[in-house]
Amino acid sequence: MNSRTMLFRILLLGVLVGFPMAAAGQIYGYQNSVDYSTNTGYGEDTIFVFHAGNASKAIAATHTTGDTSRFLWKRFNPATYRFDSLMSEGQVEASRIDLGGLYQQGDLTNQVEALEVEVTGEGLTRQTYRAWIVVDTLNDFEITEYRNTCNQIKLELENFLLPDYPYIDLSALPGDTVQMTLKNELSEFQWQASANVDIYWPETPLYEGQRVLGYIGSPLQMPYEDSDYYLNLTNRFGNSASDTIYEVVAKAVKADFNVDKLTPDGARVDYSQRDVNEALLQVLFENQSKNADRYHWVGFNDSLNILRGRDSILWQSEAQTPVESEIPSYRPGKYPVRLKVENDYGCQDSTTYYHIQVDSSRIDSTLIPNVFTPDGNNINDVFVLPKASNLTGGGKRGLVSMKWIEVSVFNRSGELVYRYNGDPLDWEGWRGKVRNGNRDAAEGVYLYVIKGRGYDGVMHENKQYSGFLYLFRE
Repeated sequence: MNSRTMLFRILLLGVLVGFPMAAAGQIYGYQNSVDYSTNTGYGEDTIFVFHAGNASKAIAATHTTGDTSRFLWKRFNPATYRFDSLMSEGQVEASRIDLGGLYQQGDLTNQVEALEVEVTGEGLTRQTYRAWIVVDTLNDFEITEYRNTCNQIKLELENFLLPDYPYIDLSALPGDTVQMTLKNELSEFQWQASANVDIYWPETPLYEGQRVLGYIGSPLQMPYEDSDYYLNLTNRFGNSASDTIYEVVAKAVKADFNVDKLTPDGARVDYSQRDVNEALLQVLFENQSKNADRYHWVGFNDSLNILRGRDSILWQSEAQTPVESEIPSYRPGKYPVRLKVENDYGCQDSTTYYHIQVDSSRIDSTLIPNVFTPDGNNINDVFVLPKASNLTGGGKRGLVSMKWIEVSVFNRSGELVYRYNGDPLDWEGWRGKVRNGNRDAAEGVYLYVIKGRGYDGVMHENKQYSGFLYLFRE
């Protein structure tokens, strides 16, 4: 084998295993046994890092010519700063040493060792190479509970060590020695949970002095379910370790609820302040609290009602979800609702909904029709204002939060031809019959007068709710 072929072979081997090769003939990682490799800080040698559990760790060397050579391996003695003889091998093209075997025999003892090889080729050409060997040990750690309170869970990594590896500048020998360090640090850190919980900073190790902690919760983001927690971590050398702590109790509690309302037809829909919410408004609650055992609901009165001397609290309940009979129907105003929860660990939380808003009473005169055609074709057959009970889909309401209305219709002679007096929701409108009998009212112009009283006590005078109504028939 000529020197050019051998040089190509060595360089190719360095590429395949993915480790830097300073020059042909350099010490190199044997096959794929090296877990990590980097240049030294002083640049002339290579640091080979092997995981402690790697059973196949080995290095090798060749002469730059690729010819058969004699190899003398030496170990650096930190006490004398000299290289002592370790082993030799003769008349081979490449020499490989089994590092695991040397550690097992006691020939190598330290986590960080420096090796030198003298390679004597044909014609007594001698070449010397050096390299650092690091055996990286990532201890099996144990996850324990360091702190578990209502607003924070901290898990501690016991027996967790991530040591740096010191070495010296071999190029400075035999003069002054220069201390250098191969830094060790985490490259991956990942918490996972068996339950459906949010993990606070799941990829960030935190330190309190010498303690290495995982922050599972914070006051803004706590787990509310008991869970197993699994941690996997990897250092910069690709060395990994993991552990699981089982059934960590979630002590935190969270108060939360949604508000629904009952429509006049009995449907339950989401409550929104953007909607028309008229009295009497019946609301219901959907409790979405987490990890709670006890509940206390308080429905507060409107602030104006309190100033008028009424009670500050409208209703209370200790139920998980109050039933409809516990919640009074709301009149016009703004009504906060608070839920306070607690669990058996003594953890508490509360939330207040601002606010259930019920619209003030009104009659919208712009929506009072001035013409209708009671001819039985189901198109504009009825003189009526749009209200909750007769709206289809969206639309404006002509009557809002009205407790009572009176609607009167007079002919041109001033005679009363129609009147309704009662609940606005029960008003079906005038269908063009005289006094709601069977006789049709004549076509022509009529005068309507509407008045009423709202649930907020406001009296709506008739003079601003009167006008002319045109009755036509086809």
